[in-house]
Amino acid sequence: MNILLIGPLPPLRGGISDFNYELLKKLIKTQNAQALSFHYLYPKFLFPGKTQLSKKVPFDFKIKKINPYNPFDYINTLNHIRKIKPEKIISTHWNPIFSISFAILNYFSSDSIDKIGILHNIKSHEPFFLDNFFIKFYIKSLNKAVFLSNFTKKQVNNITKIDSLSLFHPIPQLNQKCIDKKDAISKMKLDPKKKYLLHFGIIRKYKGLNLLLKSLKKVVAKNKAVHLIIAGEFYENVETYKNLIIDLELQNHVTIENTFIPEKDFFKWFSISDFIIQANTSATQSGVTALSIYFEKIMISTASGGIKEILNEKNSYLCQKNTNSISSRILEAFESDNDDKKLEIQKLKKNLQWNKFSKDLIKFIK
Repeated sequence: MNILLIGPLPPLRGGISDFNYELLKKLIKTQNAQALSFHYLYPKFLFPGKTQLSKKVPFDFKIKKINPYNPFDYINTLNHIRKIKPEKIISTHWNPIFSISFAILNYFSSDSIDKIGILHNIKSHEPFFLDNFFIKFYIKSLNKAVFLSNFTKKQVNNITKIDSLSLFHPIPQLNQKCIDKKDAISKMKLDPKKKYLLHFGIIRKYKGLNLLLKSLKKVVAKNKAVHLIIAGEFYENVETYKNLIIDLELQNHVTIENTFIPEKDFFKWFSISDFIIQANTSATQSGVTALSIYFEKIMISTASGGIKEILNEKNSYLCQKNTNSISSRILEAFESDNDDKKLEIQKLKKNLQWNKFSKDLIKFIK
């Protein structure tokens, strides 16, 4: 099949770009696949991070790019689509801001082309009153949809109906593995006597870090060895969290690494951790969950959205969105024999491979 994949790709950074990178690699192996990426995702004045680019090496062939905020660029892009004549257009949706861009390209491309959407999320984590309008406009431009959680599928079904398939976020294909924990702690000059929780990835309000810090206060009152590592770039005011840490008297129990963690360094942070912690107040699925499974790390997580479709009490510690629940599950995790959960994570890892995901996707869109 002639397939055009539309969505962010390296050198644009982030989980969606990494997802598309892996997907395109799989599509190229079995299909005649091309891609359309973006010059940038957000205007500088709207982007809260330091840069939108990573050092990840893109493909060794040229990928067409569009400026999503330039109306004239859509004309050139639509001419390009007519020229390459794809049979299928796959757009990867994660934010309603881009619903309009994807929908315009779908609506103004030939009706003979099947339009498929892969939906990570349908609503922004910080809701906007036009979210439902944008997503409905986008869904109506599709012939089929692939959801990365049943939770997202139900959200869409409440707005409109479409022929769909639910798959789950495959684990990344990294040429990495965890090194010995003692060696990792030594190389990062951390205290070997501590027990480490890792909160990984970009910090935004919905990640519930304030809730986690308040929970940690209760944890260290009973287990002073527990230490929280926060590794990821803050899209919120980091000083707000530093002040909260001081107010809670947690200065000796929290380490902040306020930077975007490049893929090549993932293993360092996962190697030092005893558990991965996420206290999301809202989420449909999670790239950090996929990373944790890849590195075979047990998670302590709030049961938000589609996350509980992957994580359960057999392989993780699920908690409610309150300090009592989070703190009690953290303490339980450190006090328990977790061999059975580790085995379940290893089984899950085998079932969430990219080969299976790409085969199921191709079968559905044929």
